Amino acid sequence: MSLSKKKYRIAGLGEVLWDIFPEEKKIGGAPANFTAHAQQLGAQSFILSSIGNDALGLEAQRLLRQADVDTRGLVVNSDFPTGWVEVFLDDQGNADYKIHDNAAWDYIPFDGTAKKIAKQLDAVCFGTLAQRNSVSQNSIFKILEETPKDCLRVFDVNFRKDFFNPQMVEQSLNYANILKMNEQEFDAITDMFSIPKNLKKGMFSMIDRFDLKMCILTLGKKGSIMASNNYFSHHTEIPSIRIKSTVGAGDAFTAAAVMGWLNQKPLDQINREASDIAAWVCTQLEAVPKLNTKK
Repeated sequence: MSLSKKKYRIAGLGEVLWDIFPEEKKIGGAPANFTAHAQQLGAQSFILSSIGNDALGLEAQRLLRQADVDTRGLVVNSDFPTGWVEVFLDDQGNADYKIHDNAAWDYIPFDGTAKKIAKQLDAVCFGTLAQRNSVSQNSIFKILEETPKDCLRVFDVNFRKDFFNPQMVEQSLNYANILKMNEQEFDAITDMFSIPKNLKKGMFSMIDRFDLKMCILTLGKKGSIMASNNYFSHHTEIPSIRIKSTVGAGDAFTAAAVMGWLNQKPLDQINREASDIAAWVCTQLEAVPKLNTKK
């Protein structure tokens, strides 16, 4: 995976939390993972979120800074604890989650720092989980409104439990210009908006309906699809790997896809490189393992 030539400014917007595995804990949250991956791929990365004034919050802040992520938009909240999630992995390394509520990331503020960061972004990634509380949801939309007109606003769906609804999804799609989802999320969105179930027709229909630059669908072992304008890329050459954990793999895919798009690579190349990096992350237990970016 080659590094970006230009230092694009990219932010993860939403939850910062700890994934508590049976035997250890790892910093997580899709926006945080995305941000750390993008930083490794050559971006200047920012995290826009909130942590508690506690040991887990201090550790999260330290680790993000250690990953060279800019934490000026990571607000310390003295009223609510740093978020944490219990992670249960099955024999194939697929994750299930128990997500605790009333965490600091449910109360992300829209302040002067967030506004200043938003105005200089080339790309920002957000999902549904941090929108479960109206405080964070309102801040997320206000931050998105402050981004430049040509900023990539990536809606990485990340449906978790029942923390989403059609209105939230439609609002998010109206703010976004890139949509990324997995098979289950594709099915849910096609049901919500009466969109064709055929993958190709469905993705082009989403592009037209929500005025998207690109639509991304990850299919696990069956590969991944990217659609843009009238171009459709289906990557199926997935390396045979021994999966340790799928946590963070989708976020790595998103980061590589965003960097590839910003660097104006062909869609087939973006798809291949994003798939390769996601597959490699699946062979590691960490959501953000150190990447070999010298290739």
